[in-house]
Amino acid sequence: MLNLHEVISSSPTLFPLNLDSTGQRVQVIRMLEQDYSAASFLDNRLLAPHVQHATIDWSEFEHASHNLPLACDFIFHVSHCGSTLLSRLLGSVPNCLSLREPAILRLFGRGQHLDRMKLFLGLWSRTFHAQQRASIKATSFVNEIASDLLLMVTDSRAILMYVPVTTFLPGLLDGAMTDIVQEASFRLERIQKKGFLPGLNVSDLSAGQCVAMSWLSEMISLAETARTFPDRILWVDFDQFLDQPENQLNRCLNHFRLTADAATILSGSMMQRYAKKPEVQYDSSFRAKLLEQSSRKFQSEIARGLDWLQQPEPSRAMQHFQIQLN
Repeated sequence: MLNLHEVISSSPTLFPLNLDSTGQRVQVIRMLEQDYSAASFLDNRLLAPHVQHATIDWSEFEHASHNLPLACDFIFHVSHCGSTLLSRLLGSVPNCLSLREPAILRLFGRGQHLDRMKLFLGLWSRTFHAQQRASIKATSFVNEIASDLLLMVTDSRAILMYVPVTTFLPGLLDGAMTDIVQEASFRLERIQKKGFLPGLNVSDLSAGQCVAMSWLSEMISLAETARTFPDRILWVDFDQFLDQPENQLNRCLNHFRLTADAATILSGSMMQRYAKKPEVQYDSSFRAKLLEQSSRKFQSEIARGLDWLQQPEPSRAMQHFQIQLN
């Protein structure tokens, strides 16, 4: 009978889903390769009635998970910029195992349990086949520790994915404000710790300004990562990706050292589906229509957001990190 160390080290079938509030218990679930492929989020949304799960004491789990090799790459992004789609496209390559937004990685992004990061990176580096390599798509606020992750996985590479703020504003104002509101204080705090926007409170910002601030916060973290690891990152503008998908996907494949034909990958159905919910039809034309409608609907708030970014303090931050509006 296999012991826990043998089970954990032999494949990624036993996936660590959650740490309890004390950090003393780990919830694990059973996942096959097709389950990883299907999952848009590796979090509690996986806990369907049929899913096998168990809870293990941290000391036992830690002992069974020690010394796993670190071998993974990363997708960091500003949120709502096509990163899930890119992760799915790359994950269709047989020698890439895509992991999307592990819940425990979010704890690290908030500065919790950082002493356990290496252990979990080893767990997330496990693959089903010898030639596979893991690709981890992080949650956007994990950008704050992107450089730490790249430093820990010494041969890793990262794709830094974004859209210009002129796309981000209408995209978020018309549908993803929950994320903006929930994370606004955390994102502003991150900017202020870097010496920018002193004295500003979230309550001082209109909806459009709050979206613009959130974009700026994540772009600053991406820019810091690019500055620290210029030879290991690839910037990808999702608007450009949609204009030239084959060229842009080839860039991503090459950066992650994946051998595949971009045209063949793109000929499938993924580009016509909403990546987070593949059962929903959604393509670049539909996206453009929604952005156009939102631009008209939220014209005044978009203007407020753009005007705010050109005020002295936000402008100083953008200049310092060489961030462009378009």
